[in-house]
Amino acid sequence: MERENKVNTVLFDKAIEILSQEFEIVKWQLTKTAEGNFRRNFGDEIGEFFITHSYRSGWRFGSNSFYQMYLLHGENYKKHNREIYKQGYYIIGTGANEDLIVLNLNTATVGFVDSDAFYRGEAEVDINALFKDTGLDMGTFYYRSITEGDQFYTRASDVK
Repeated sequence: MERENKVNTVLFDKAIEILSQEFEIVKWQLTKTAEGNFRRNFGDEIGEFFITHSYRSGWRFGSNSFYQMYLLHGENYKKHNREIYKQGYYIIGTGANEDLIVLNLNTATVGFVDSDAFYRGEAEVDINALFKDTGLDMGTFYYRSITEGDQFYTRASDVK
């Protein structure tokens, strides 16, 4: 039986190809320590995806951004974002209204967290309640973001 991939890298690469028609896409070489950390923290497949898709700039696929890999650790460990990571999620970008685009580390699917609801209070937040899962892997999510434009999810409230 063939193992199902957690990330559709073929579709993500197609999305990058579309972007490269308009922008210069420049890879960013991560340090060996950073590469090791990505593999250790996310497993071989997702870790390798992050390493392979490390660029000098973050990119906007339609309305949805994909952060620079070397900035992800810092973004996820900011005081107000740490709780997301502790609960098994990882911020990888933002959508419209600065809603967080988040990778569910348990399912390898991408979804949104409403930034207003998340950042509003000082009390502990249940990310599981705020996470709006698209059911899509990273490759499919970003490919559809660029090919479907505003017809695709752009914020947490779009996901039913």
